[in-house]
Amino acid sequence: MTDAPSADIHVDAELAATLVASQHPDLAGPVTFAANGWDCALFRLGNDLAVRLPRRTFAAGLVLHEQRWLPELAALSPVPVPAPVRVGRPTREFPYAWSIVPWFEGVAAYTIEPASRAAAAPGLAAFVAA
Repeated sequence: MTDAPSADIHVDAELAATLVASQHPDLAGPVTFAANGWDCALFRLGNDLAVRLPRRTFAAGLVLHEQRWLPELAALSPVPVPAPVRVGRPTREFPYAWSIVPWFEGVAAYTIEPASRAAAAPGLAAFVAA
């Protein structure tokens, strides 16, 4: 993401792996960088999970809201929602809450031609209606 704000804190796969191993050792495994979003960095954890770490101070509060509300939204949603399967707590090395979420295969919508995006409309409509 080229227009994202600069990170307030450096996050990388080594940090993500360390946090997972120390707080959720039963899930420890290969961690690889997947993407930087506007507020968080995303790391693949094995084949089925992802680690979301805030990269900006502003996002720290947003992660807490996600941890609170995404499980409730997931229970009501007809489409998959990345509700945390585990939550991570702040440490001396990383001062923010963070999440382990399911990994969903897919592509960024901006990489798809506009005319082809219509295929996503029924799922989006069902989600909004729910």
